[in-house]
Parts: sequence; structure tokens; C-alpha cells
Amino acid sequence: MRVVVCMALLVAGLMAQAPRFGAQIPVATNYIVKPAPLTTDGASRKPHWSTDGKALMLVSTDKGKCPQLYWVDPATKERKLASSGVGTVRTAAPLVKTKSWIYDSTQDAGEACAPAMLGSVPAEFNIFSNNEKGKIVKIASAAGYDAEVDVSTSEKLIIYTSQASGDLEVWSMEWDGMNKRQLTKSPGYDGDPNVSSDGRRIVFRSTRARSAEAQKQVKEQLAFGRAPMVPSEIFVMNLKGLDEKQITSYGCSVLHPTWTPDNRRIVFSADLPNCQGDRYELFMVNLDGTGLVQLTTGNKYVGEVSFSPDGRSMAFTKDGNVFTAEWAAPAPPPETLNPLSKP
Repeated sequence: MRVVVCMALLVAGLMAQAPRFGAQIPVATNYIVKPAPLTTDGASRKPHWSTDGKALMLVSTDKGKCPQLYWVDPATKERKLASSGVGTVRTAAPLVKTKSWIYDSTQDAGEACAPAMLGSVPAEFNIFSNNEKGKIVKIASAAGYDAEVDVSTSEKLIIYTSQASGDLEVWSMEWDGMNKRQLTKSPGYDGDPNVSSDGRRIVFRSTRARSAEAQKQVKEQLAFGRAPMVPSEIFVMNLKGLDEKQITSYGCSVLHPTWTPDNRRIVFSADLPNCQGDRYELFMVNLDGTGLVQLTTGNKYVGEVSFSPDGRSMAFTKDGNVFTAEWAAPAPPPETLNPLSKP
């Protein structure tokens, strides 16, 4: 009971500090063109394009079972199971060159489904690789949570969230699980990483615990498989964990930041402008923090964007289904360039 009360007080205090936007956020719904549902089951999410652009992976709950990973053909919509069929899967990343893929799962813990609510980080999550022959290998299994995977365009590095240091940080490892390296080192949640298409940088979201009391509460929550994730902000860094920069300071809940194809902007889901967590729309911001624009309206939840390798198409989650669409955002103005975004 004490942990629940502390968590409630922490979240309430953070939400009380959240700024409210005095001016209306500009809306540009014409950047996402011809959206079409790829799934209609109301239980699919987290799409990820393969690096050759020929297929998509997504996580879906089939007939009341736990969420599992599937390959989906964008043309025929046919799907094929890509995980073990046991436990819960949250994220995945294809490795076309090795004809394999990486995913996180609680499969070693048995049939039970993992909690799905925001802030749930069960220690049963580990990271696995699989291939066309069905050979599943565990490649990350530190004490605590290992999940939220992405892969560099070279397919040499896997970027993921891990509790290996005792706190939730962003880590990297090679595709076979070797040479694990901690990239962030700040108390609080650092996770949900996404690698830029030029293979140079990582965007992630963070809930920094800056006070001693906040850090204490983070440790208490982690012992129960929970992590404070509200409010969260967007950060970027290079693949070695250096040159870290904070992009946003909204005081709201920011989810699933993703690089745009030009690697100069970030698309993300957020409960802007009210910070109440009741509705999440898509937004985009320049790397210097300017140019915030809202991309979708009238939804309960839109997020988890993945862009095709050629930058022309996107896949995203919308109210329980995966959609595909054409990406038609104009180039950002030159004055938004900063040292972080230069080639």
C-alpha cells in the first residue's frame, strides 16, 4: 500500500507541474496521406518495417491469447507467427541480412500474459533472436527487464532498454548478443529507443528522477516491476551514448519517438496539450525543439510509427489497429538545422 501511495503522490506532483500550452498547436493532417488499415482485429500494434521494405512485423493478440509477433505481407495482409507463441511480446526488429529478427518476450516465464499498462516493466522480459528455421536463441537476460528493441540500419547493433545496471537504461549489443554496452546513465526510466536511418543517432524518451526522494521511489517501484513514466521527454544521443541532448520540455506523456526519414525531425505520440493521458495523437518536432505540429486529430490513441526504408511510406498504430499511409511532410526550413542534425 505504501508503494502505491508513493507512486500516486509522485505522479500527481509531476502532473501538477506540467505546463499547459497557452497557444494552439498548429495542425497539419495533410502530412499523412491515404491511411489504410492493415489489420482490423482491434488488437494489433507496434509495426516495424524490414530494412528491405518488403514486409512488416507487428505484435497482435489472437483469439484472446497473449500478444505475439507476426510477419505481415503489406499487399496480401497474410500473417505468419514469428515468436514462440508463449508469453507476451512487446517489440521486435527484423534483421534482413541474416534472415533473422530480434524480439522481447516473457516466454520463459510460461503461458501467463504480462501486464499491458504504461509503466509495467516485468522482470520476466528477455530478448531473443529467431530465424526462418525457427531457431530461437536468448541473447539478453540480465536480472530484471530487458525489452523495447530496435536495430541499426547496418544491422550490426541492437538498441534496447535494460535493467542490467539496476536502473532502466538504454543499452546496445551486437546482433548475436555480444558486447553489451550501457549508453545512458541517469536515474529514472530511459527507454523506447529508435535508431536514425543514417545509423548515427538514437532518439529515446526519459523520465529523469532528479531528486533523492524520486530516485528512492524509482527503486521501490522497480522491485514491483513498475517504473514511473509520466511525464516523459524526448532525448537524442549518438550510438556510443555521447552528445546527449534534450529535445522537448512539455511536461506531458511522450511515447514512442521515431526519426523522420530525413533524420532532422522526431515524430512521437503524446497527450498534448492537456497532459491528462486520455487521448494520444501524433506530433512532430524539429531537432532544435521548434516547429511543433500535430499530425492527427480525433483519435483515442495514435502512435508507434515506423517509416519504410525509402521514406515514402509509414506504418502506425491507431486505436488498436495497424495502418499504412504515404508520408508527405515537406522538408524542414534550413534555420532549424543545428550541429546535432547536420550530416
